[in-house]
Amino acid sequence: MNDCVFFLGQPKVETLEPVNDQSCVIGQDTQISWKFSGIDKPRVKWLFNNKPLPTSDRFKIADTEDGTSTLSIRQAERADQGIYTAMATNSAGEAEARTTLSIIIKPVITDNLDDSLEIVKAKTMTLRITAIGTPKPGIVWMKGNNKIKPIDRIHETAQNHDDDYIYTLEIVNLQPEDEGEYSATISNIGGSLQSNKCKITVSSNILTNATE
Repeated sequence: MNDCVFFLGQPKVETLEPVNDQSCVIGQDTQISWKFSGIDKPRVKWLFNNKPLPTSDRFKIADTEDGTSTLSIRQAERADQGIYTAMATNSAGEAEARTTLSIIIKPVITDNLDDSLEIVKAKTMTLRITAIGTPKPGIVWMKGNNKIKPIDRIHETAQNHDDDYIYTLEIVNLQPEDEGEYSATISNIGGSLQSNKCKITVSSNILTNATE
């Protein structure tokens, strides 16, 4: 009698469209799924940043008969950002699939524009907005309904300090035609918001002495 030895193939990733990078807006639910195959059905465990998945009722794992393992994350938090690894093992070996999850934070303005400013002609106008958000929000400065384009007298800067992003608009040698309402739109892939409108008035730089 001959002994028959069957080769049990090691696990294989079968997902048709692998999602190696995924994002989720903070506070929303998200899922990460990977499908594995193997003659000996693989067992799947999940890791977070190469460590066991945190114990939390916000995390739930569901495995289906077709070899799909799905990790559900409820009300995603900033700390959930990182690398999630689905590791499939059977008697023949192992296979793994990784997804990097990015947590998106919608922009929030923490220091807004003043409602109005009066600036002396030929002086420098400086408008500043501070915002937070992940990824870094972009900004579009507006005068009325028109986008502002940097030219010789107009300068835009963006700096970051810890989690804050500081956006500055400067117009040097301010002229009467620079009067108007200024505002900005702050946005990233999580959403956008409008700043306050700041009314700029240009005053004369000629001082007159009172007569007796």
